[in-house]
Amino acid sequence: MHYFSEKPTSKHNVKIIEDIIRGKHLIFKTDSGIFSPNKVDKGTKLLAEEVEVDKDDDVLDVGCGYGVIGIALADEVNSVVMTDINRRAVKLARENVKLNKLEDLNIEIYQGDLYEKVKHKKYDVIISNPPIKAGKKVIHRIIEEGKELLKDNGSLWVVIQTKHGAKSLAKFMEEVFGNVETVTIKGGYRILKSVKE
Repeated sequence: MHYFSEKPTSKHNVKIIEDIIRGKHLIFKTDSGIFSPNKVDKGTKLLAEEVEVDKDDDVLDVGCGYGVIGIALADEVNSVVMTDINRRAVKLARENVKLNKLEDLNIEIYQGDLYEKVKHKKYDVIISNPPIKAGKKVIHRIIEEGKELLKDNGSLWVVIQTKHGAKSLAKFMEEVFGNVETVTIKGGYRILKSVKE
């Protein structure tokens, strides 16, 4: 079973992992059948560190996994919405909000396919570490459908390994948005950003 399956069937193997992200000591409960259960994924961490947000921003984390990016940003923005297709990941993301004592903040978490459950509002920032193994079609949907949910001047940020087609993804983002910026190249990853003008 892939981590982008709706219902992972692998046997549970619960772990607690810790990391420092955006200068905060964060704790995450993880399990088998989800993405990167043994440590915070390098690309996810890089994206969480590099993304620029303001205190008034409404942020959407697509394919949130166990909640790393949304949780790292939650106390810096107006609201965070997280969504993932994987039921096990969504359950963990909810538990991790509590583990990090963020229940009082404006955080919503949904289980669903990409944007299907989160079309009720527009966002200033959409962030995704896209599931490369799910294929190009899914990644292109994240870009195209994401643009529709951005406020004017809103930005969409993704992280991708250079060897997994970062250049062709940048080209596609430029086609969809009319602009793309390579914000960071580090450790074999690229952070790409497009703005809805």
